Amino acid sequence: MDVARMRCGDMETSAISPASNLSASDASTPKVTVVIAAYNAERFIRQTLDSVFAQTLREVELIVVDDGSTDGTPAILRTIDDRRLSVLRQANGGVSAARNAGLALARAPYIFFLDADDVLLPDALQRMVAALDNNPDRVACFAHHVRITEDGAELTRRTDLSLKMFPADDTLPNLVTKNFIVCGAICIRTEAARQVRGFNPELKWGEDWEFWCRLAVLADFVAMPNDIVLMYRQHGGSANFRWRNSPTRPDYKAIEAVYSHTAIAQRFPAVELKHRKRLAHIDAFWTAARNAYVQGRTIEFLTYLFVGALRYPDSILRPGLVYLFLRGLRRAKALPATPLRSGGAVG
Repeated sequence: MDVARMRCGDMETSAISPASNLSASDASTPKVTVVIAAYNAERFIRQTLDSVFAQTLREVELIVVDDGSTDGTPAILRTIDDRRLSVLRQANGGVSAARNAGLALARAPYIFFLDADDVLLPDALQRMVAALDNNPDRVACFAHHVRITEDGAELTRRTDLSLKMFPADDTLPNLVTKNFIVCGAICIRTEAARQVRGFNPELKWGEDWEFWCRLAVLADFVAMPNDIVLMYRQHGGSANFRWRNSPTRPDYKAIEAVYSHTAIAQRFPAVELKHRKRLAHIDAFWTAARNAYVQGRTIEFLTYLFVGALRYPDSILRPGLVYLFLRGLRRAKALPATPLRSGGAVG
């Protein structure tokens, strides 16, 4: 197979060229490519795959990148007989490297990255593809997600969705302040994803948000405020709660990557850029505080409250953030306190 080089900032990763995935027996071009990065995903991956196969949009190419799984994931994938599925197995390189490998293989004009434990609603891809077809000047579209427990019980209160940041325009100015898009609720033009060189493998947290921001430099996204497309599974090992941080030395590498990006920095006056960066810090800080609470690290959580009150007293001026933070703590009681384990990315 041909090997293409994909660059993202100063780092470089290997990926397989798109042409290598096109067989003589299947020359038709799919409408959308779904890429699933899977690492030790045996618990939920079958349900995730079934949600893709059940889509009302049939012109789907599904690429699963098995990122060196050591559990039953490869065996599960071998049991599936569907011509739309391609499986690429590689040594463990992290979720970003796996997604970039899938991006290199994609043949469709649109690409959709789905985590291996989430579930798509049956008409999700059809609605999102239609949104991009109807808005040729936009590089991506995003919709709502509903958080669920391990067994599928809903954690999200539907009325809370109206409180979420969901800008119809000016995607970049809003997105650099807060990540309001989860992986699995966004569909992207493949050409645009390749133009910005995919995900940054150097980031262990926030790599999806950093990728969205680089995409938003190209053009605005289509907002779909009336659409729910994804059931976003929350459990003790999910990436959203797996991210560990320190209340006194927080990990802001993704934020630094976003705000040091030349094309992004040039879009804002210096004073505005500084203000938006502080808002991004606030959001990341309280997300980490919530994670500490979810995982039962009580002393660390109390430290977050103390440090946050001193460092970010202006947090109280954002009532929407305060409400959703408190709401997230109540919702966390439904999650089991399972051990941390490796997986996908924080949304």
